[in-house]
Amino acid sequence: MTATIRTEGRAEAPERTGGVAQPPERKRELLTYWAYRLAERVICSLPRGLVLPVASAAGNVVYDLGGGKRDLIHENIGHAMGLPPGDRRVARAARRAFRNYAKYLADVMRFPALTEADAARLVAIDNVHVLADARAGGTGVLVCTVHIGGMDMIGPGLKRAGEELHVVADDTTYGRLYDHLKRVRAEHGFTIIGWRNLRGLFRALRAGGSLVLFCDGGYRAGDVPVEFLGTPTTFPAGPGTLSARAGATMIPVWCQRTEHDTFVARGLPSIRAADDTPAEVYRATQELADALGAVIAEAPDQWYMFRPVWPQTEAERAAAAAALERARRGEDWTRP
Repeated sequence: MTATIRTEGRAEAPERTGGVAQPPERKRELLTYWAYRLAERVICSLPRGLVLPVASAAGNVVYDLGGGKRDLIHENIGHAMGLPPGDRRVARAARRAFRNYAKYLADVMRFPALTEADAARLVAIDNVHVLADARAGGTGVLVCTVHIGGMDMIGPGLKRAGEELHVVADDTTYGRLYDHLKRVRAEHGFTIIGWRNLRGLFRALRAGGSLVLFCDGGYRAGDVPVEFLGTPTTFPAGPGTLSARAGATMIPVWCQRTEHDTFVARGLPSIRAADDTPAEVYRATQELADALGAVIAEAPDQWYMFRPVWPQTEAERAAAAAALERARRGEDWTRP
């Protein structure tokens, strides 16, 4: 989704970073911006029925040349399938993941040309009422998800139902591209908030907004220990902590691509952290990990996570397992 794109601020837009002026854009950032705009214009000028097969073919090429990224996807998808990374079934699913990711990028780049009629044809949301139900207590909603399917497509679908989403994005580089993506997504029901703008996050929740948080960022010492798809790792502390401190409900959400290249989205049973004690944050976060792990296991070939999700060294694996065991015993896993 939008939050996966690394974006940064420019010197002429210091408001994105709390008033601190940023250095001028580097040549690489400018080239990236103009290359993206050119590709976007070409993709928007062509029929979707032509663009997606080309994107799928490009995904095959990238998979064949993927090297380390391909091996990493094999490892992640192997976890989801309960199979070794070298298994042929994992390889086939990983190749499909590269194709699906390429089609996802093409659909995102077509946003400037996406009409309301297109959104109605492409996106079906099974139970949009869960958002209204979750905010019945007077606070906003934490829409918790993973990098799967076509999460960006939820925005246009929800906009048709009178809902909008707030999305956290990295606003510390690629400022011109950040500004462009922010404008385009605003037209389709997304409000982008810089990831360091904590006041903006709380303001959106207190106003009853729906805040999207991605939870599959990978192992980080100090984050919440969880068992995810059968193996110890961590989930970010943000969802559980925000739920407790803002009184917001967490709703695990998925959006899958169908065989006809349309999308189906659904909210799963809600989760709430009663307080911000380590034991309660762990409990709520483990529930979230269980729900989102089941989503990935159902469609592993639609999961695009190009970073390690589980610990990579023996020391990290031991630390993750120890922290998880402490959390399960009700101990304070945040202490060394």
